[in-house]
Amino acid sequence: MPLPAFLRRIPRPVLPHSALNLLISSWVMLALNHGFWSRLMAQFPGSPGRVVIFGIGVWALTLMTLELFGPGRLQKPVAAILIMVAAAASYYERNFGVLIDREMVRNIFETTYTESRHLVTLRMGVAIFLTGVVPAALVFWPKVRRVGLVHQLWRWPTGVALSFALMVGALFSHYKDYSAMLRERHDLMGAYQPGASLTAGIRFAREQWKTADPVAAPWGRDAKPGTALASADKPVLLVVFVGETVRAQNFGLNGYARDTTPELAKRDVIAFTDATSCGTSTAVSVPCMFSGLGQAGYSREAALGRENLMDILGQAGIRPLWADNNTGDQNVAKRTGWSRIDATLAPEACKVECTDEALLPVIRDTLAGIDRDTVLVLHMIGSHGPAYFLRSAPERAGFSPACETAQFADCSTEEIVNAYDNSIRETDHVLASTIDMLADAQNVIPAMVYMSDHGESLGENGLYLHAAPSFMAPAEQVKVPFILWLDPRFTAVMGLDRSCLAYEAAKPVSHDNFFHTVLGLMDVSTSVRNPGLDLTAPCRKDVIM
Repeated sequence: MPLPAFLRRIPRPVLPHSALNLLISSWVMLALNHGFWSRLMAQFPGSPGRVVIFGIGVWALTLMTLELFGPGRLQKPVAAILIMVAAAASYYERNFGVLIDREMVRNIFETTYTESRHLVTLRMGVAIFLTGVVPAALVFWPKVRRVGLVHQLWRWPTGVALSFALMVGALFSHYKDYSAMLRERHDLMGAYQPGASLTAGIRFAREQWKTADPVAAPWGRDAKPGTALASADKPVLLVVFVGETVRAQNFGLNGYARDTTPELAKRDVIAFTDATSCGTSTAVSVPCMFSGLGQAGYSREAALGRENLMDILGQAGIRPLWADNNTGDQNVAKRTGWSRIDATLAPEACKVECTDEALLPVIRDTLAGIDRDTVLVLHMIGSHGPAYFLRSAPERAGFSPACETAQFADCSTEEIVNAYDNSIRETDHVLASTIDMLADAQNVIPAMVYMSDHGESLGENGLYLHAAPSFMAPAEQVKVPFILWLDPRFTAVMGLDRSCLAYEAAKPVSHDNFFHTVLGLMDVSTSVRNPGLDLTAPCRKDVIM
């Protein structure tokens, strides 16, 4: 990398290879690891010595990383990359409380331009430029005293070994305290940069390699319509809304102090008020919901390795449809097909970005052309941040003043919450409009399911947004709203007792119930449907005691 002209006029210092690594390691640890140091000091508030010694050990880990991956002339490019990675991760940790793990790396790679551009702000650019770009460029300024190949053959492993020995020595100086801390405080090393980001990247790459060309094994191939579905005199239509980033705490039907669901409150819906998500990101929760694996058994490899809910519905003769106003189907509808919302469907809802009102024409078109039993899955943009203000129509933005930027540092907590609550008002409107549309349709037997994929942090304990690692995920990110609306025609045909379902709604449920309950609602007979997880099972009139 050529140096800027003004730097070329300044005499360049000459440093040994190891001296430059010492300087770089010190910069990374002191300037780009605020989250690591704050957690470490909180762990040992009255023992500065333990803080310093453990910090030296992690500094030695940084030095070892530079020595290991940057021998000879690889030193400067490797160091520049590590500084940039640490600077970017440090910015998001300081401003949003975000820790980088494998699923966060997946979110980075799988996000859309529309979604990602709200995270790329002027403030972010300036911060990363000053703490990352400038230091990374300065790495190339000093001249490094290089040694011959023979000397390098013993110097490289020696540098790695010495830094490793220093790291181990620091750890074993107070092994009992440090080992207990590392077992219990996964967030500590999760905040260490660039180590956490490198580890997450390697884990992501390894998983991508293992799932690069998955073959879905047949599953649920015995699926067929049950007696109730087969006897319906009109097509049965189940509209399934997969919500985005709506947390239960701010959902009006769940007892929130604010009325964020005024329209749904006027409809005859059943709200499950204690529902828990499978993950804290779309990339985990959505495939988990449709996989039937449950949270305990879910992995990306397992989900991609067998057929899912959409396939099973098709096997039973039900038409599975997927329309997306978010980041895509997450490979759930890979075999059955899916479509993305087109702004031309609802220009009035897509003036800047498409709000979820753009999904309503899809429902109208489905109703107009329905000729067989159908499950229509609608993947919402919901309350996806940080640009909450774009998720609702101005005329339905009832809470003010609202944050009208994606840069949270420019808004108060009240303004951020107002913008977020307005986005839930939009979801409320879309769901209520769907219920009205379905209730008025005379050519179908309709029902609706709404379940959010995960929640959202709005500044609690310094956390914002979502995708927190599972070991530290707060309730705000895992408690989600879940509602059912069942037309009287639907309950009659399917033999469901609505009062029984309303009673069940007070019990704890989770994404584990989603797969089996959708099959139950559609009366799909299959060996893979678990009655113990099907919320409709105890409420069928032929089995009620």
